[in-house]
Amino acid sequence: MIKVKVATGLLVASLILLIIYGADVAVSSSGVGSPSHSGFLPINKAARGGVFGGGAVIMSIIGFVITRGDPSQVIAILLIINGGIIIAGMIILIAEGSGTTRNATITISSTIGTGIVLVGLGIAKVKLDRALIERKQ
Repeated sequence: MIKVKVATGLLVASLILLIIYGADVAVSSSGVGSPSHSGFLPINKAARGGVFGGGAVIMSIIGFVITRGDPSQVIAILLIINGGIIIAGMIILIAEGSGTTRNATITISSTIGTGIVLVGLGIAKVKLDRALIERKQ
């Protein structure tokens, strides 16, 4: 049970990081802030993505791994939400026309892939949990 609590904490923390990251990107898209940072976070885009986006993904994966043997719907739901937020954020960037350069297209595509992986882990968690519950009965 302690593993589930730790994983839940990691996934909630990663959700908070994704929300902060998304809010910073929204502020930067609005044109508020200095040109070098252009959001409310005092770091550049690459660092922001690595710390907030990458950190959230790593914590989500760790949360999945440590709870493989413990059923938890909360973990599955949070994985799906985190992946969905990543995918939705990238779709919004595409809709705004941010993916016009080759580098932007590569970054957006790989980030969508990462979101799909998290959604897939959430779905896998649901299936693993069902198998664990069936085995215990």
